[in-house]
Amino acid sequence: MKRLVFIMMLFILAYPALADASSPKAVHITETTPVFKETSKVAVFLKGTSHAVIKESDKYYYTAIGGEEVKFSKQRATLSQESPGNWKAVHPVRAKTIGVATILEKPSVQAKTVGTIQKNETVHLQRMKGNYYPINVGGKTGYIRKDQIKIQTGIPVLMYHDIVERKVGNNASELELKKFKEQMAYLKKNGWTTISPAQLENWVQKKGTLPAKSVLITFDDGYVSTVDLAYPILKEYGFQATSFLITSRIGRAGMVTEEDIMNTQDVYSYQNHTHSFHMFNTMTNLSIMQSESRLAIAADIQEANEVIEPLLTNGSSVYAHAYPYGKYSTEAVQALTDAHISIAFTINEGNVYQGDPIYALNRQRVHSAMSIQEFANKLIGK
Repeated sequence: MKRLVFIMMLFILAYPALADASSPKAVHITETTPVFKETSKVAVFLKGTSHAVIKESDKYYYTAIGGEEVKFSKQRATLSQESPGNWKAVHPVRAKTIGVATILEKPSVQAKTVGTIQKNETVHLQRMKGNYYPINVGGKTGYIRKDQIKIQTGIPVLMYHDIVERKVGNNASELELKKFKEQMAYLKKNGWTTISPAQLENWVQKKGTLPAKSVLITFDDGYVSTVDLAYPILKEYGFQATSFLITSRIGRAGMVTEEDIMNTQDVYSYQNHTHSFHMFNTMTNLSIMQSESRLAIAADIQEANEVIEPLLTNGSSVYAHAYPYGKYSTEAVQALTDAHISIAFTINEGNVYQGDPIYALNRQRVHSAMSIQEFANKLIGK
């Protein structure tokens, strides 16, 4: 039941326009109040502050801190006419509070205090700005000083698509070859070890260990540039990578061929990115992986498996999936299990941590505007 509530919470955060018109709403804190996650006190909201709530029970209002559902007493709050705020914030940084952390209204030591978070609590933050980490608190942005938290690094899963010699236009899926070379050189120089999805799966489920600097390199769609341009660089550095294939596009112009797949498995693990379900439903504006039935999705995933597996030179099975556009549903997760997929990736920003949901793992998008320092920060979860 708790898992269902969490899934519903994520749905509301992702699609606020579809939620009930009366939710979320804002409340005004009339008396400084403790804030709980289930039965544990995790934070304090100060008197005079306002927060959005997305649901309520007889005793509690429910809101979120950094995407985590929390609750506080209805006796210490009254309804407010303020805007309920924005629920679309991304929190790719995970940290623990060193002591009691102060949430500030603005990134300044003179700023008003909104509330506090208890010692040794896991918090989900936005990327650092100056000396502060932004955090969404009850629909508003608050700020926590960097010296009040300790970053949890996790394991980065880098997400690439198409590598190009020279970029023309603003296609976010394209990355210049020069920048890809620079990033791979950085990984090599700084002692990073590339891993497979299977190794990551074991680690997430606490069944195995990984080197301290482990990284999973992934490519989506199956562009021929993964073979023509990326493969020689990866091979030079002794790196492994994973290529998620849209199998209905194998052999098309600009995409890998069956021969490419068979000849590059010393570097690439070839995995599933659907057969023909990499598209949106124009009637609902949902990904096909969100709108189709469990049976239909399982059939498509299985078809992709059956295209890839005869091409695998070591006789292994396909076991990993990357959701098109990062979108999925409960039906899609069930369909993956039907097709013997045991690990799946979204495009939600952030590193992967032990205990994360194995069918909804984060990745770190790599893009052209990123500096090598920003690349380095993503690796360590900053």
